[in-house]
Amino acid sequence: MRAAIWVAGIGGLLLGHILWLAGISLAINTATVSTWVLVVAAVSFMLGGLCAYVGMRCYRSAAPNSDVWAAFLLALPASPVLLSLAVLGVTYL
Repeated sequence: MRAAIWVAGIGGLLLGHILWLAGISLAINTATVSTWVLVVAAVSFMLGGLCAYVGMRCYRSAAPNSDVWAAFLLALPASPVLLSLAVLGVTYL
């Protein structure tokens, strides 16, 4: 069971990073980069909060495989939120 939790956590990190890269790549290819960077950051923060909430509910649940889903959902927004903060700092500071 522990291996499944590690795989789910790493999978969440990778999927979150790939989705953020796709979003920021689309934002950079527009004429109004600063506006779309804000949109990508806002979406990252909102989905990150939602994933954290659902992940904590899974963690507290007694259902089978809830720990695996909790690891996936809690790791999913880690990379996008941190990278969005970095991009916002570079863009606006």
